[in-house]
Amino acid sequence: MVKNHRTIFHVDLDAFFASSEERENPHFKGKPIVVGANPLNGKGRGVVSTANYEARKYGIHSAMPISKAWRLCPKAIFLPVNSSLYERISYAVMKILANVSEKYNGKFEQAGIDEAYIDLSNANNFHNHTYYPREIAEEIKTAIREREKIIASVGVGPNMLIAKIASDFQKPDGLTIVSPQKTQAFLDPLDIRKIPGIGPKTEIIFRKLKINTVFDLRQLDQPYLYDLLGEHGISLYESARGKDKREIAKFHETKSVSNDYTFPNDTDDLSIILPEFFPIVRRVIALFESQGFRNFKTITVRVRFSDFKTHTKSKSAGYSVTDIETIERDALRLLWHFVPHSKIIGKTPSRRKKIRLIGFRISNFS
Repeated sequence: MVKNHRTIFHVDLDAFFASSEERENPHFKGKPIVVGANPLNGKGRGVVSTANYEARKYGIHSAMPISKAWRLCPKAIFLPVNSSLYERISYAVMKILANVSEKYNGKFEQAGIDEAYIDLSNANNFHNHTYYPREIAEEIKTAIREREKIIASVGVGPNMLIAKIASDFQKPDGLTIVSPQKTQAFLDPLDIRKIPGIGPKTEIIFRKLKINTVFDLRQLDQPYLYDLLGEHGISLYESARGKDKREIAKFHETKSVSNDYTFPNDTDDLSIILPEFFPIVRRVIALFESQGFRNFKTITVRVRFSDFKTHTKSKSAGYSVTDIETIERDALRLLWHFVPHSKIIGKTPSRRKKIRLIGFRISNFS
């Protein structure tokens, strides 16, 4: 049993990118949708960002090469990543969750564009009323569905670890509540990949040892796991027993807004790079402004090269959405560190590899 438990909700938006596209295009409903790079009839580069549940029936999943996804289901609807749409919907959903947290005297933490935690450990004593986790979870799911036309799965548990695993247990549109008394019984039959922190490399190690379920993992003692995986082994020892001491931070607004673009072919040609780069900058600024913000401190340019190595360069100053020319100029100076031969600024750039992806981010809002 996990002692001193709390009541933690994990809210996960199901197939978020694909669901957002379906919301904007109702005629997509019931059809396989794949969001990611252009498949180019099976010759495209890049990967799947997300796939709806209809597409997953064909074996398509996130991070799969887009060319393979096309071969598995060429009749699927393939769509490019629409970051501004997803950021806008995410922002609205997070406001709903923050309001629920405030209503029940809780704490809210956004964990990603499509997931968040709410700590409602004090809800049962709030205003001398008794609130039940299932009722609040249904309230959350209904509010998201009715206001934003997006489906969410909710997991409730005695800590962040259990809540997150629970939210994935009955997708899509799931609701799973795990009490402290039933935590170990819930965990033991699960495949080891359900434990956050066990990725493909760690999975291979465990499979070779015939460790396939959480119950199997729990049979390994702490010294053995430490020898096998170092500090990560200690963490997994605790996770297999449903233990997680992490605390949820108080609600905070979106920390950054970003957008990126993957080129159809790796390039070092500025006549190809710049016509894509400046619209990215303007999209990010427009999205930032649409959320009610005006000022920020930091801009970051991200570049992924042909060898898949990714680099970033940032600058902090006082920026306003009204000064787009300054933002573009400074963004271009950051990009210059990564592009070859040009006379725009008049100095030799530090890198000469071809570019696969460019991105722009703003952060440190005020």
